[in-house]
Amino acid sequence: MEENRRMKKPKARLWTDPKTGKQYLRVRSTDANGKSVARMFTEQEDADEYIATLVKERKRHGAAAVNSDEIDALRVWREYVSKEHTAGRDAPALRDVIRGTIERLSVGTSTAALSDLHKKFRDSREKAELSASHVSGLKYRLKRFVSYFPKDEAAGNINTEAIERALSSMRAGGLTAQTVKGIRGAAHAMFEWGVDRGLVGSNPVSRSKAPKVTQGEVGTITASQLKGLLRTALKTNPQMVPALATWAFTGVRRAELCRLRYDDFDHARKELRVSAAAAKTGTARFIPIPPCLKEWLDAAKAAGVLPVGKIIPGDTDMLAEAWLNREFLSVKADAGLTEWPQNAMRHSFASHASAKFEDFGKVGAWIGHAQDAGLLIQRYRHAVRKSEGEAWFEVLPKDKPAKKAAKKAAQKTPAKRKAV
Repeated sequence: MEENRRMKKPKARLWTDPKTGKQYLRVRSTDANGKSVARMFTEQEDADEYIATLVKERKRHGAAAVNSDEIDALRVWREYVSKEHTAGRDAPALRDVIRGTIERLSVGTSTAALSDLHKKFRDSREKAELSASHVSGLKYRLKRFVSYFPKDEAAGNINTEAIERALSSMRAGGLTAQTVKGIRGAAHAMFEWGVDRGLVGSNPVSRSKAPKVTQGEVGTITASQLKGLLRTALKTNPQMVPALATWAFTGVRRAELCRLRYDDFDHARKELRVSAAAAKTGTARFIPIPPCLKEWLDAAKAAGVLPVGKIIPGDTDMLAEAWLNREFLSVKADAGLTEWPQNAMRHSFASHASAKFEDFGKVGAWIGHAQDAGLLIQRYRHAVRKSEGEAWFEVLPKDKPAKKAAKKAAQKTPAKRKAV
């Protein structure tokens, strides 16, 4: 009896929407789960086609094989096939599409949840003893990224389209293009790490489009400000002098600075070696030691700083960076420097070295941008004047005697000539 009721041919009946007063043709039926389903149509032809499909599928497979989702899926498939044929292309068989989708879903659900991949990757970065700022930034970006997906979403189910939707939502939510690009980079690293360890089958981020970022002006400090900073450090905290002077006159990255040792200074060759283990890029590079840096290192040694071991104390990168941040804030406050641009020491070196030497290839190699000299030219070509670049490398622990004498001579009033 129940089977006969389900197999009864549906009819299109006129129905009026009580809210809008509009009239529709309503087709009511019962799906395989016994759920009542109603579809609305504005044209009799569309309603008749829907009813014919229901009847045909019920006769072929029985009521248990027919439900509203399947009928709707069949409609979507037919629309797709029609468009493909119109474009002159052959559409794949429906059974092949369904089987392929099921296989992809099976692979996706067999992978770890996105939250588990996130935790494992984050733990691996912490164990790698990366710099504190790098780990902190990575945590922030990944936390932002995973928040755009369901908590228990299988990592293998996330595709490029979902990634791009998330990135678009971030921009719409007010995040800058630079911030979104950083989040995308962190997500790319996480999925790539997962692929290498067999946790996911592919990296969906690699095919997503990164937001376009417009580079702003670099923030730098002047030679006068650098002199005040270094001379204050020499008086109040001499142990900071080697780190600050090396930072200012070689342009190493913060994390690289925290890994440098006094043994890395080759004074005979007048070069600082940034080893592959210390460099961000994993490739060793050599930076010339300018005379001004040598004088600051000698001044620190004369003040009681022993040139042994690491330039910045700390058994790990995190401890070294914590010490640098704490002492750096103290020295800046003592020097009266209340405003400080982001990454000012490295940016200032690149700007002043580019102005003084006018050789972007060399400067790019010194700061580790040898593969992207265009970025250096674009950002630092007109950051400071040549005279300012030369003044940067003349910042010394003490003024030269010649400069003092010239200054005094300029201040003297010319003697009056005696009348003959």
